[in-house]
Amino acid sequence: MVGNYRGIFSKRIGVVTNVWKAELSARYIFLNHSSRVNLITNRGLHSTIDPKSNFHNGVQRDRKIRRIKTKEEIDKEKFEEMLNSPNWFIRWGAIARSEKFTKGMTKCLIAAYVVFLIYGVSFMKKLYVKEKELETLESKLESGNINEYEKLRIKELKGKLRTRDQLKLEQYEKMKTEEGIEDFDGIVLPNNDQNKLNKDILPARDTTPFYDVKAEQYDKDINFEEKVVRMGKRRRWLMKHCTGDVLEVSCGTGRNIPYIKLDNINSITFLDSSRAMIDITNKKFRQKFPTFDKAAFVQGRAENLANIAGDKERVKYDTIVEAFGLCSHEDPVNALKNFASLLKPHGRIVLLEHGRGQYNMINKILDKRAAKRLETWGCRWNLDIGEILDDSGLEIVEEKRCHLGTIWCIVAKKKGDAKRKDEVGFFEKYIGPSLTNRYKDSKE
Repeated sequence: MVGNYRGIFSKRIGVVTNVWKAELSARYIFLNHSSRVNLITNRGLHSTIDPKSNFHNGVQRDRKIRRIKTKEEIDKEKFEEMLNSPNWFIRWGAIARSEKFTKGMTKCLIAAYVVFLIYGVSFMKKLYVKEKELETLESKLESGNINEYEKLRIKELKGKLRTRDQLKLEQYEKMKTEEGIEDFDGIVLPNNDQNKLNKDILPARDTTPFYDVKAEQYDKDINFEEKVVRMGKRRRWLMKHCTGDVLEVSCGTGRNIPYIKLDNINSITFLDSSRAMIDITNKKFRQKFPTFDKAAFVQGRAENLANIAGDKERVKYDTIVEAFGLCSHEDPVNALKNFASLLKPHGRIVLLEHGRGQYNMINKILDKRAAKRLETWGCRWNLDIGEILDDSGLEIVEEKRCHLGTIWCIVAKKKGDAKRKDEVGFFEKYIGPSLTNRYKDSKE
């Protein structure tokens, strides 16, 4: 039994001994190989080694040599990686950086520049022709030898055609194409006055009794509507024009008072046909400006304004403002003429009004709700304000429209008054006068 154990133990010792010997041999070979490699590395270029020797070949096989990539190869790899990216933004970025795309884009930009130059020359040519035509027509207007068609052409060239003007001009153009008429001297077509022909524009009426009853509730009822459409911004625009001696017509309950700045105002007069509304305006103004004593509150109608002012030369104003008043006047054209008669030289009439818009769809809605609007607020909100301005004889200095064209922001002056420096636009000041000379120089 003891002999068997000894035999088994001897065999196991032999196996372990053989494994240990094999491990020592492997370590010896590895150390021997490492020492040779280090020797060659340390000797460097000063060593003399036979390239044909087995030792040199063995070392070269064991060493891994990696070639350094060029910048172009690295960029190409990155480009391929970006092209294969799952992110579409990175893929499109890679395409935009590609040489093919860059060359194509350069060609497109050159083509666009050429097209822009051709269009610019064509545009300048047309503009020059229009300016020459306008110059000829205006000289005929000054001499008084001008027909109605040519007057409409002046409006069209200046971009000031009203709806009725457009309709009349279309009739003239139709006569030219269908009947071959070229000379319109002595021909006057009937006006298509929208404010008279449109059956949805209700007849004017005296709104004084309505506003006397409405006065106390007016602000509360209108507040929400004006906040929704941000009307405060428009009222601020209106009152920033107030300078010198100011007259506000149709002041109502004084809804413009929060936007008054007294810095440039010498005196201010409030006018309205409703005594109840004038009283509310007086109260608001005294609360906001308790120490300002050059303020007057007058009851009267805009149509009678000239009579109210009298013939005294001193009763003139630098600025006359009105907000949403033309729609409530019985005779809005006569009201504007009265405004003009009370202006000082270089004075201005500033209007914030609502009326017909720039789109037929909007005007249909205004017409449909006109009766309800008159009943609720006492105004005719579907009037053509442009026609009223033209018929009044005022000259427009500035005209802006917003809220789909239904809100009119107007600065006007008496006919013949010169524009102030701040009213001359950039194009009119710098480009318009020299446009003809520039075009002539380009042709030469």
